[in-house]
Amino acid sequence: MTDATPRQLLFERLVDAQEAAHCLNVPLYLLTHPEERQRLGVPHYRVGKLVRFKVRELMRWIESQQRFRREVAQGGRDA
Repeated sequence: MTDATPRQLLFERLVDAQEAAHCLNVPLYLLTHPEERQRLGVPHYRVGKLVRFKVRELMRWIESQQRFRREVAQGGRDA
């Protein structure tokens, strides 16, 4: 995956929680509950009272979570 320019990110389509959850195959509550979003560090944007997501950022977030879990699991086996 190539890195996008700031201009491309600015014009990337924002999606609602339902569409983001569907795209990522994650439970909807992870994206709709503010406490869960904050606890997990889910990247999101407030547009007035609405919460919106960039799918590309969510994909990167999931990849980073998976990398972190792999590193923790490997560290646990090495100890």
